[in-house]
Amino acid sequence: MTYEEYKNKKSINLKHNKNLLNNLFNKLWTVIVWSLLIIIICNYSPSFKSFLVNKVLNSTFDFSHINKIVNKFTNVFKKDIETLPVSKEILKNEKYKDGIKYYVEDDNNVYLKDSGIVTFIGEKEGYNNTIIIQQSNGYYAWYGNVKENIKLYDYVESGTIIGTADKEYYYVLLKDDKPVESTNS
Repeated sequence: MTYEEYKNKKSINLKHNKNLLNNLFNKLWTVIVWSLLIIIICNYSPSFKSFLVNKVLNSTFDFSHINKIVNKFTNVFKKDIETLPVSKEILKNEKYKDGIKYYVEDDNNVYLKDSGIVTFIGEKEGYNNTIIIQQSNGYYAWYGNVKENIKLYDYVESGTIIGTADKEYYYVLLKDDKPVESTNS
């Protein structure tokens, strides 16, 4: 490569970096202006403020929509990982309500099948202590009768130990609040 080619390539890279910074600054500025505008309107309009609180802040947010939009432009959240089993030492399993009941040894580790955000930890009728994960693909996975070692709103990667189970636990997969046929793994 000649000096002229190197110099031209360097100037193109500098222009590209400058454009990226300008785009980032413009987007940041837009977010700041919209945020200030919303704050000002909330201070003068109680009805808008109640709408904002009820429809935006107090509602469940589905992160899978953001994931789909981001994946159109980049592969930041795309994974080429196979779905992992929920346990490595399953003695047997059977159909239970809307999912699968697994029989395991005492203090058996429970693994997260697909990455997602913890949206619920607590008691569910018929499932005891339950962990609900909103997966990046739009599904909700319930892990019942599990003593958790994660916290609410944690982002958890596939294959992470989310808790332990004694003798048995449950796995349910939901899409649009309807059970999905799960594979026995």
